[in-house]
Amino acid sequence: MKALIDLTNTEKARLLHDLFPEEMPLFIEHLKKVCEDFNVNKEQYAKKWENGFMGFGYWFSLSEETARILKRHAFNMAKSSRVFSDQLFFTNTSIFVNDRIIKYAEHISANEKFKIAVELIYT
Repeated sequence: MKALIDLTNTEKARLLHDLFPEEMPLFIEHLKKVCEDFNVNKEQYAKKWENGFMGFGYWFSLSEETARILKRHAFNMAKSSRVFSDQLFFTNTSIFVNDRIIKYAEHISANEKFKIAVELIYT
């Protein structure tokens, strides 16, 4: 096994899915809702956008691409760490999804071990 620091985004996602398969359907549903909310409330988010790292338009495009991927693959992602990691973490959507995993672990998940694992893997 590789050292944690040497894992790619795809490998980190696969590891997290393999360790917590019961958490993935919950996260995937949360991710769908976030993408939908972002789309519905686009103007409000754009007005409040303060992220100097990247523009709102790019962040919104990552959300839209994530939503498209989820629409096509969500069912299989919930069951397969390979599908989950290959679809969401191979392209720049990983920037958006990594952010959402961290926020999901911090604010939504009730699984304490999952929270610790996300902190270890992603921060």
